[in-house]
This record gives sequence, structure tokens and C-alpha cells, in this order.
Amino acid sequence: MLCYHSRHIGTAGCAPEFTPEAGTVERFVMRITVLSLIGTMVLLQCPAFAQDSNGSNLRALAVENFMAARTLPHNVEARKLMTASLEEDYLRGKRLIRVRSGRVVAFDFNASDIKTPNDKEFTLEVQSLWADLNEQIFATVYERLKFIKLKEDWLANDIEFIRSEPRRRLLPFNVVSEKRGKLALGVAKKFIKGVLNRDPQRAMQSLTQEFQSRFKSQEELETFLKGPSDPYFTAYELLTLTQKDPKEMEVKLAMISVSKGKRGSKSQEARLVVREGKTDWNVDEFELVK
Repeated sequence: MLCYHSRHIGTAGCAPEFTPEAGTVERFVMRITVLSLIGTMVLLQCPAFAQDSNGSNLRALAVENFMAARTLPHNVEARKLMTASLEEDYLRGKRLIRVRSGRVVAFDFNASDIKTPNDKEFTLEVQSLWADLNEQIFATVYERLKFIKLKEDWLANDIEFIRSEPRRRLLPFNVVSEKRGKLALGVAKKFIKGVLNRDPQRAMQSLTQEFQSRFKSQEELETFLKGPSDPYFTAYELLTLTQKDPKEMEVKLAMISVSKGKRGSKSQEARLVVREGKTDWNVDEFELVK
């Protein structure tokens, strides 16, 4: 088709006539190079080529939208992007899309790995981070998604579970008393959940008065606790729990951040210090480690 057009361009007056009178070998090579560039430009404008490129982009976008919908706290948007048969499986078991004890918080895939047996379906392997109801990462899950084209829309039609890789557990604690360590860790988890849910009022319930007094106003404290809006922190992993003295515990963790609706994630190390007061443990320090 248009590849023939590029060939016609060469035979219809653009091909050089190499004779001793026409020029040197260098001029001949230059003309051949120009012809190659012209042919490439024509090929890039080929409707078939443009359609294939656009089709690949639409497939990758369909996967990205579907996986992003699975990160939401509800299933409304995800159900809009699946076929009736997959939706039925989801409503019946909920094991393919979500589980009661957790959710997808981040995902990634390589668009070049999309397999298209025909123009009506494609499959792709994706990996995702799953967090529990406290927003703590507990596994990396690998799945194979199948999409089919209905009218002009790509809809998820099947999710095949491949494997799940549990994350490293934070044991044993580097503390004198495991019971006291668990009490301190419980307060740290409650605080971090408030931060990740962008709920400063909940997070402040676990703060010492000394921590709160370091900010000029309530508004400044709430802004600090909410963190950045996009990319935003969505989950965490515990790294270490270390006892500094009988009434002080240091917790190090990895904060997972994502961009809204996009694949990929980043990890930012953070530390917080939990101190024991007269009646309970409270967070006295919290910072991102550069």
C-alpha cells in the first residue's frame, strides 16, 4: 500500500541517475539517504501504521484505567470497565478483584508485553501491591488480564491469578519487651493509617502535645499530616522497630507513593518515634528521611 508509494517516489523522478556527469559517489550516497528519509516519513503517515500505534496506546490505557479503578475504596468504577461475565464472578466471590482483608494500592505493567491474537482481544500480565485494611503492604500479586472489544470499548473479561509473593514480616522486634513493642507499634500503625487516609483528625489522636506544639497553627499541622496530593502516599511497609530506651521506640518504614490513575510507584523512607506517657504510647516524632 503506502510502502509501494515510497517505492514509487524513488522511481518517479526522485531516484538519482548515477553517471560520471551527474556527480560523485558522495552525492549519490546523499541522495540515497534523502530517499530513505522520505520513505520513512511516508511510512509513518501510513494509516495502517498509525492505526496500529493508536490501538496499542488504547489497549495500554484500558489496562491502566481498569487497574486504577481497582485501587479505589469502592468497586463502582471497576465494574463499569468489565464484562458482564467478569462482573458476575466478582459479585459472587470477590476473590478475583478484591478481598475483604485488602486492596490493590499500586500496580505496574510493560505495555510492550501486550499479546494480541486478533483485533478483538488481548492479554497482559500485571503486578500489583496489596495492602491490608491498615494500609500495610502484605503481598505482591501477579495476574494475567484478558480484555475483549465490545463495540468501541475495551473491557476486562478475565483475571487469571498467577502467583502471590508475601512481603517480609517485621519479626523479631529489637525490643526488651515484645508486649511493650506491640503496644508502641499499634499506636504507630494507627497514626500512619490516619496520615495515608488524609485524615489529620484521626492522626492527631496519636500525637503528643509536644509534637503538636511545634507547629504555628492547627492548619499548618493538618497540612503537614495530609502530605502531598499528587503523587500521594497510599500504603506503607514496616522496616524496623528499635527500642531506644525503656519508654521510647523508633519505627522505620517505607511510604509507598503513586500518581492518581497511573501505573508505577515509589518508596520513601520515613521514621517516627513513639514515647510512653502516663497512660499510653504516643507519636512524638515523624519525618521523611532524605
